[in-house]
Amino acid sequence: MSRLIRLVDDAVRILRRDGIRLESRRDLVNGIQIRFADGADSCRFNFYYSKKKGFTVIPAGGDTVLIKRIEDLLPTDEKQLPDETRIGTDEAGKGDYMGPLTVAAVYADASLTTVLQNIGVTDSKKLSDEVIRKYAGEIRNIAPDISTVISVNPTEYNKRFVQLKVSGKNSLDLLAECHAEAISRLLKNVRMPDRIIIDKFCPEKRIRHLLPSGDYELDLRVRAESDPAVAAASILARDAYLNGLEVITDRYKIKAMPGAGKETDSVCREFVKKYGSDVLDRIAKVHFRNTLKINSLFPD
Repeated sequence: MSRLIRLVDDAVRILRRDGIRLESRRDLVNGIQIRFADGADSCRFNFYYSKKKGFTVIPAGGDTVLIKRIEDLLPTDEKQLPDETRIGTDEAGKGDYMGPLTVAAVYADASLTTVLQNIGVTDSKKLSDEVIRKYAGEIRNIAPDISTVISVNPTEYNKRFVQLKVSGKNSLDLLAECHAEAISRLLKNVRMPDRIIIDKFCPEKRIRHLLPSGDYELDLRVRAESDPAVAAASILARDAYLNGLEVITDRYKIKAMPGAGKETDSVCREFVKKYGSDVLDRIAKVHFRNTLKINSLFPD
């Protein structure tokens, strides 16, 4: 599926250069359907890929003139599609009470995409911590300059959250800042990509103004981990999050843990019992509801 996504992205980029925009996108059982538009005219195309038949593009209804125009513009052979460069980003720790918020960005061209696929990168949520550690090391060894990681420890996270809250913003705005920071830092080492893919967590207006200017397509995509660059970013972000938990564990000699459920609350009560309630500001994201539940057992 990741190969099909890359080929579809390349096709969309070709059409965009001729003024034809992507209006909507949805997954099919074995493919992807795209609705294209130019002015008031629109049409749909289904894209498929298999080792036996290769890259297949099939009209699926709409304005016949626009369909013919798109058929004339798109190459009939996938080898004629231009290679696309992209930066993919993803985060870890967003929903975890303890530990940092981490965001990673990974740059990939066609050759690097193939290397990432050969390694076996996939969404970090599908991998064990041990495998994440292994893959993260391999990704960093491929080329040190093609990735960057932002890690916001709990103390810094809580300070920035309070500052944003004063201006009517929230944790999603902090997350948007981190994605933008990771991308900007990576662009110091790589050229501007054709596309920036962000695992979607907010509407475009929340993050667009934070991103660097440039001639690229911004792609906020649900389940973006299907793209190898985003999958690699998800692995690096999770690896950095696990590192953050280890830092807390080593410092306080109580094992920090991910999640935001009852087991996490129980562990955090151990921290408070030993170090006082102020410790939460140094180990956790204190705007979570967990803080009230934990502190309720330790009245002043």
